[in-house]
Amino acid sequence: MQYWYNVKLELTISKVLFFIGFMSVGLYSLAKDWRNFLTKTMIGAFGICFVLNLHLWTEYYKSLQKQKRLTEYYELDTCEKMKNRFSIDLKKGELKYFHFGIGSIIGMDEILGSKYNIEYYSMGCILRSEMECYNKLIDKHLKKKFNKSISDIQKETDFYKLTESE
Repeated sequence: MQYWYNVKLELTISKVLFFIGFMSVGLYSLAKDWRNFLTKTMIGAFGICFVLNLHLWTEYYKSLQKQKRLTEYYELDTCEKMKNRFSIDLKKGELKYFHFGIGSIIGMDEILGSKYNIEYYSMGCILRSEMECYNKLIDKHLKKKFNKSISDIQKETDFYKLTESE
């Protein structure tokens, strides 16, 4: 939720700066005494607008790539196919964890990504048994390699720390 608010804010700022730059171009031909100021305004407004749009494009691209990776797993409709995919992912070092529930666990994506090299996906409320099959393999892998289960890792999250402190 916070991410989309930031994107919306950045897009709004970019639109305003583009409008300011565009108005400066129009005024440039009319106000000869203000040309120096208008030139700086145009360069600044269009420059910042350009940088914001580049930033938004890279963020959108990351999101699009993550969605593309997730789509591959939706096409695997049996537990057997997920087991095969897990072994491929394990060899490549590109493991995933699919969390099902109302909301994602705060901090789980950072912990799984940084400590265990596992990409975290918050999937919503509809449980998919084949993805749960993949998750069980992830849990076995974590127990074997790190001597921790997903439940143990959840206890490392900010969410768990918040609920435990109350």
